[in-house]
Amino acid sequence: MNKNQQGAVVLLTTSVLLVTALMLTFGSYRSVFYQIKRSQNEVEARKQHWEAEGGLECGFTYIVNQKLQSIPNNLATVCNSYSFSSLNADFTNPEILLSQVGHSSVNKKIIFSSSVGYGAMKSTSDVISFGSALFSPPDPGEFDSSTEAYECIGAVVKYRFIATGITNHGVSSSIESPGAGHDPTKDCKPSHKTSTAVKSGIWENSFGVISSHNVGLDIQRDDTIDPFKDFFGVDKSKWQEVRDDVDNEFIKVSMPSSSVDCYSQFSDSIVNGQPNKVWIDGSCQLAPVDVTNIVNLQAAHPGTDLFLLVHDGVFGVTGSGDISGVFFHFNNTYSPTPSQWDSMTEVKPFVNSVFSDLINTMYGSSSTLTPYHATYAQAGAFSFTGGQFFDTEGQMALFNNSLNFSFNSDVIDEFEFSPKPRWQKGSWNDL
Repeated sequence: MNKNQQGAVVLLTTSVLLVTALMLTFGSYRSVFYQIKRSQNEVEARKQHWEAEGGLECGFTYIVNQKLQSIPNNLATVCNSYSFSSLNADFTNPEILLSQVGHSSVNKKIIFSSSVGYGAMKSTSDVISFGSALFSPPDPGEFDSSTEAYECIGAVVKYRFIATGITNHGVSSSIESPGAGHDPTKDCKPSHKTSTAVKSGIWENSFGVISSHNVGLDIQRDDTIDPFKDFFGVDKSKWQEVRDDVDNEFIKVSMPSSSVDCYSQFSDSIVNGQPNKVWIDGSCQLAPVDVTNIVNLQAAHPGTDLFLLVHDGVFGVTGSGDISGVFFHFNNTYSPTPSQWDSMTEVKPFVNSVFSDLINTMYGSSSTLTPYHATYAQAGAFSFTGGQFFDTEGQMALFNNSLNFSFNSDVIDEFEFSPKPRWQKGSWNDL
């Protein structure tokens, strides 16, 4: 091989090595550029994710501060410091707040207040009526467009309900309206409009199984009902928080053990012309004169509706008239004793042996329960227009002569006990 050939080989080899080196170098640079670009994209994606999370927090804070009970459609405007693609409720679930920034989307469910639910009466207590139980009007319930009628609900109990007759007047135009949004040209379905003059309700049959007797679908049993949580949105173990929450604006009364005259304890605190909420710890008796005074006060000052809650005690009322408002009986530690009625001189005469046969029907003839073991007693043509609710499980509520229940959603809606909205635990969903 001559020198020229040797030089050519060296040059070719060098060129190949240089080209190879350049290719490796360019390949390395491309890898570096790719990694840089990827890192930039990841940083941008995380930035968008964090901004989307910030949007959730901003929107949630606004909802809490404004005491809203639904997700508004103006959150993107309110939280305009973020570059949102969207910040609104998920169209598939109005309680899920969806926040999207760029390609990043996060959502979380907000728990708003619970619904009071259906029924002119809702009770975990066993309800016993010596006399006809009248529902006028009942809760219209759901409207069935296929039959052009309402699936009315008179009472919902956790266990037992018995009366010597039941009459559901329905919700037609001849009956007082059960609330806004109701069509007075429609009535209850025949299947949801009980009318009977015989012993009827829900109790154990001969086989020991709780079942319906001589009633329609307007008298219901639901062993999952939780009246306290339905009203206040929290478990009953948090009752002190509910009572003491300044936003609930309760007139708080602690009854001395020597007295059951509760009306005199809160009457001077009632504000005329607006809804009033009263929380009574201890036993309470409303005598006929008390009922008359409340009815007259409400007639003279429209809008002075009353939410009356009696906690850990017995409640007795006798008289006639309709109190515009809602009654709630809540016992969580109270244990009834027969002597509890001794101080209720106006009501005790009505807590008597007329209930014995009904108690035996409900619990069996071997039961040792007497009417004096009840924690609620009512006598006379009397009602709360917004309904009556009992969270007194394992106890009895007695109605002597008549049981007159009425439902009005407008009255119920006047009393707001909505807890602050809160995130549902475990509801993060990064899309």
